[in-house]
Amino acid sequence: MNAQLAKKMKNVSSLCLTLCVSILLTVLALFIGDLKSVNDIDWVDAAGEATTSMMSAIWFILLMLCRPRGRVTTVLLLGSATYWLTTWLDLLDEFIAYPLQSHLFTWLESLPAPVSMTLLTWGLVTWYREQQAVNRQLKQREHFHREHSLIDPVTQLYSLRYLLIQLNREAILHDKRNQPLSLVMVDIKGFAQYNRVHGVQKGDESLNEVASALEIALRETDLACRYTSDRFAVLLPETPPDEARVFSQLIQACCNSALKGTLTVTTVQATRIAGESEQALFERLNQQLAGAKRTSSVAMDGEDGRCL
Repeated sequence: MNAQLAKKMKNVSSLCLTLCVSILLTVLALFIGDLKSVNDIDWVDAAGEATTSMMSAIWFILLMLCRPRGRVTTVLLLGSATYWLTTWLDLLDEFIAYPLQSHLFTWLESLPAPVSMTLLTWGLVTWYREQQAVNRQLKQREHFHREHSLIDPVTQLYSLRYLLIQLNREAILHDKRNQPLSLVMVDIKGFAQYNRVHGVQKGDESLNEVASALEIALRETDLACRYTSDRFAVLLPETPPDEARVFSQLIQACCNSALKGTLTVTTVQATRIAGESEQALFERLNQQLAGAKRTSSVAMDGEDGRCL
């Protein structure tokens, strides 16, 4: 509030100073010269000068209202204020006749004009450069947000969108260089029910535990992403099926250890076939995961029957 009040006071001060100067010049003009008779006034010129003075006054006020305080604003205000005073003196010249031996107002009408134009041009060029710098910052900020849209806000892992970008890139290398490319899917069993019972905060804590376990278990070349709400996908470049199976078991053990019995995860892995689309690879993984979950459910039912 204090900063806004100070800004308004500075704007009012600039306007008041300009008005005071215009009043002094008007009084001085009336003191030196004499009012013209109605028949001596060129009303067409007077209307044109009045319109020019009014427009320049509007520009000056708009600059005060719209521009933040600073060096560029000061230059623009000086230029626009000087220009308005020049137009105001031109308007007075249509109504006041000055003595032939007095050249003061002739100088005041002529000399400030190039000064005001120079100040306005300098201010506008500086404003243009300033705007270019602002635009660069906005582009950088836009790039920052665009890049951060590839980050999952809960786990800080990469999102599915980024996974698809990298998977497409690795698939091209896989086809070109004939290198193995594997993918592991990690599913948190019963996560939706856990969220309903314990709340979203506890659910987010579990997701972060899994994300931390994945970051610890993986190599530098691997990529862990959040696939859906309760699933993660791990991209394993240059990893054949046997190694992918070992990594899948390692990931499952690390995640279950991090969750400390509150939840458990199921992992499945698949190695991409040459020419296989990303969609087909994900469908194969999802089918394997559905089968693994059914097998787990049957095993648990069998254990419950034996207990009974």
